[in-house]
Amino acid sequence: MNKIAISIFLTATLLCCNAFAQKDPAGFGGEKPGASRPEAKPDGASDLGKPVERISKDAIKETLEAAKAGKITRKEAKSKIDQIRKGLKEKGEMKDVKRPEKSELSDNAKSVLDAIKEKQDTLHSELKKNLAELGNDATKEKVKEAAQAFKEANKERFDAIKAEHEAIREQLKAARPARPDRPKIELSEELKAKVEDIKSKRDELQEVKKALHANLKDSTVEEREVLIAEFKETNKAKHQEIKEKTKAVKEEIRAQVETEAIRTSDQ
Repeated sequence: MNKIAISIFLTATLLCCNAFAQKDPAGFGGEKPGASRPEAKPDGASDLGKPVERISKDAIKETLEAAKAGKITRKEAKSKIDQIRKGLKEKGEMKDVKRPEKSELSDNAKSVLDAIKEKQDTLHSELKKNLAELGNDATKEKVKEAAQAFKEANKERFDAIKAEHEAIREQLKAARPARPDRPKIELSEELKAKVEDIKSKRDELQEVKKALHANLKDSTVEEREVLIAEFKETNKAKHQEIKEKTKAVKEEIRAQVETEAIRTSDQ
């Protein structure tokens, strides 16, 4: 009797296990075969490939402000702005800036320029020959005096070349195609302050350069190399700062100009 009861209990247990296995093939709480989980976004992944949410007139300005606030990187901002501009162009709300084609020089202008260059090369060769006759032991003062004497002796030739240059420059200027009128944009006070800051830093760097040139005049070759190396090392960070700020301000001004151009075309 006990054997029969045990057999019945084991049979019932096996039937229950088979029933659960068919209902959930992967086991209790398991996943069905072939079911895939959505892939998680890897750490550090950016939204560069993601299409922009909207194409609007103020989207460029908003993107620049987001980059400035550190919400997105400059690379992401550039990619987004490019997409916005592309969308605006496709909608006909922004036009490509077409630069006037450069006019080809006439044969007469080319021949005049070639003649001027030939005269300049001749004068340069003569001056170089005169200075070479002084010898390698010539002092700076002697070389300077010889060069000045050569210029005075050939003043008429130098003046003639200068006059020819002015004449051909006027001809080329008159032959240039008319430039399209640029949109008149009133910069914001913030942008004006940034421009003034960059200008001030450039002026400071220019004064340092002038002082360097003054020191180089009476220095030996070895001293010049040291002075130039020191100048580059000392002003490297300042030069890079000016470069980066100028690039950022240009991008902001460009965005404002294009936004104003779009608004004007809609009126």
